[in-house]
Amino acid sequence: MSKDMTGSERIYRARNFKNKIAMVLSCGATAFGLLWLVWILLTTIIKGIDALNLQLFTGMTPPPGTEGGLANAFYGSVLMSGIGLLIGTPIGLMAGIWLAEFARYTKLGNTVRFINDILLSAPSIVLGLFVYTVVVLPLNAVTGHQVGFSALAGALALALL
Repeated sequence: MSKDMTGSERIYRARNFKNKIAMVLSCGATAFGLLWLVWILLTTIIKGIDALNLQLFTGMTPPPGTEGGLANAFYGSVLMSGIGLLIGTPIGLMAGIWLAEFARYTKLGNTVRFINDILLSAPSIVLGLFVYTVVVLPLNAVTGHQVGFSALAGALALALL
């Protein structure tokens, strides 16, 4: 009986030792990663703090190589997010209510849920390329010239997300 106790005690000590080694290595890897993260963050803050002023947020985007603001970027982000919200919210709410109230156990409801799961798991770049293929390229063909970047196309991609 005492021989089994020493055998199981030996196994316990070996496992405890391996656990301590794994914990030290894990903590070391975490500290190593956090060191670089803090270094990048502090460097960005120290070198970029002088550029933070009202002009940065309200000024128009200048030609490359000169100082200027980010007003166009903020306006474009708000515009695309707003249009995407106006497109996606009513469709999402109506689809959710329809699925919950009227299509619980129907074949069409299950199909819509399946497609919704696929859309939820699709990366944003894939949805962006889909909208580019379905919206931007046909617009180029219809108008006869390069449409290029489109707030509507970006908003549609956001609405799909």
